[in-house]
Amino acid sequence: MFDAVLDVKLGYVICGIIWSIAMGFAVGNYACSLVHRLPRGRLILDKPPYCGHCGTLLGTKDLFPVFSALWLRHKCRYCKVPFPVSHTWTELLVGLLFMLAYLKYGFTERFVLVISLGVFLIVLAAIHANEAIIMGKVVLGVAIFGMMFRILQDHSIYGFFQGGLFALIAGVLLWNKHIKKVGHIYSFPKPLELFTVGGLVVGTTQLVQYFILYAAFFLIGLLIGKLRNRPLPYTAAFGLAVTLSALYPAAINF
Repeated sequence: MFDAVLDVKLGYVICGIIWSIAMGFAVGNYACSLVHRLPRGRLILDKPPYCGHCGTLLGTKDLFPVFSALWLRHKCRYCKVPFPVSHTWTELLVGLLFMLAYLKYGFTERFVLVISLGVFLIVLAAIHANEAIIMGKVVLGVAIFGMMFRILQDHSIYGFFQGGLFALIAGVLLWNKHIKKVGHIYSFPKPLELFTVGGLVVGTTQLVQYFILYAAFFLIGLLIGKLRNRPLPYTAAFGLAVTLSALYPAAINF
């Protein structure tokens, strides 16, 4: 679990943890802008950070990851309108992702690919939770960084495509009643499409692990949704299953 730091002095490990969390919070803060802007068709860098309700430009004191949101009680300092709590969760999850990726892979190319993959998955789930849509651009980012990570892990692109094929077959069996046919064209439901993308990312080596994690997190999400009378987005189960399979690959062969 902590492969990269087993033989590293404790002081260096602590410094690495602090640095990785700080970077994660900063990236998570930027990811919140993606969560707000992408569904609205806004360019990522067309305007400095601003309140999504009143449009006021945010100052430095409003942009400290996690701490500013908690201090302001998730309300805009200027118009007092609440902003989504998912923004704070996004920053916390990205910070946790960076720390776990550092402990597993150190500051290596695998670290870069895993955090990039994880950030896209977190943004995907946050947009789904806030806007009830699945952004194709974000899914494409997941697939691209997943392919690079899979090739780096397997030293071949074969597992990438084979994992997607097996996940597609399994997904068709699970969601066959939701597949629609218009003329000669088949339309697949979004959960099946995401399930297939997950198979591409994890490849054949972690496919069984991915199936088990997805099922477990999906059931947990259903239970939590019933307890709070509000369903959790299935993209959360998908993101957790893919990220954990990349962080802690189990020795299970398909």
